[in-house]
Amino acid sequence: MIQMPTKTVNTCKILVIEDHPVTLEGTLSILNQFYANATIQTADTLKKALPMIYQFAPDLIILDLQIPENPHDLTKVDTGIQCLKQIMQRYPQLNIAVQSSFIDALSRIKPDIDNHQGGFTVIAKGRSTKDTFERFDCALKGYTHTRDIRGGQFGLEVKEEWLRTLNLACREGLQDKAIARKLNVSDSMIRHYWTKIYDVLEIYPEDEKENGRNLRISTCIRARESGLID
Repeated sequence: MIQMPTKTVNTCKILVIEDHPVTLEGTLSILNQFYANATIQTADTLKKALPMIYQFAPDLIILDLQIPENPHDLTKVDTGIQCLKQIMQRYPQLNIAVQSSFIDALSRIKPDIDNHQGGFTVIAKGRSTKDTFERFDCALKGYTHTRDIRGGQFGLEVKEEWLRTLNLACREGLQDKAIARKLNVSDSMIRHYWTKIYDVLEIYPEDEKENGRNLRISTCIRARESGLID
């Protein structure tokens, strides 16, 4: 289980895109508790948020899908979805945590999420402080965590490069640097592949820490059980 620190010396930059005052207050309370030295900015419309991402260059954005495009506009989930897709295209390595009551709507852009190279986690509004912090922290550390998206069953959708990474690690016993050389990609890209593999096999850091198991070992076991590798 992830140990929840009483305070952190993290000096990251976080942008919260949220227009609901109660949710915003709760989110800021969590961030101030666990990221005491972080620089935090907020935006309550997409019109404000988009230029702030460029100017502020946050390490993490926390985004509600039901956010108005302009002041006094109606809030529409579709607007948030399209904005999120645009953000991922412009900033492919940005860490993103989606905090929303409509997370199943993310099933519409699952391929975009799979291609995103930064951290990407989802958390339903109203979850405990512990759960919310864990998802924020996973995103900040570059993990993908989309288990809670239930809008359609995708099965085990594993890209070829992810499968090759699995085979080289689990069947040939290669470490990441050797895998990167084999696949002719960077070490950071291999780390990105692993976050996607963990997510599709539903293996997450908080679960493995609770079980006392290594992520890589659990992944190879699950991949064999799922028939992805021999």
